[in-house]
Amino acid sequence: MLDALANTPVRSAYCDDEDFLELIEMFVDGIEEKKQLLSQAVSTEQITPLQTMAHQLKGAGAGYGFDELSELASHLEEACKSEDRVEIAHQKELLLHHMNRIVV
Repeated sequence: MLDALANTPVRSAYCDDEDFLELIEMFVDGIEEKKQLLSQAVSTEQITPLQTMAHQLKGAGAGYGFDELSELASHLEEACKSEDRVEIAHQKELLLHHMNRIVV
């Protein structure tokens, strides 16, 4: 169940670092495409590409200061490894909801 903060904007831990801001903006600009790819991979039941994307988001999320994104992507990656389609769908929804909240 989503908590009361579930619709608050999510910002990078590095958002106050002017030297890093341009990179964060580029990452956030690519979020929409990543959301579409995530949705397509699940809708066509392509677990391997979904697992790869989750792994990439796990690393990138942490690298760009989005620790919760990284954690959620890790959960999706684990669900893909177990091939539990119900859990994959659940983790994908949690990840997509979180990605919808990411802002610069």
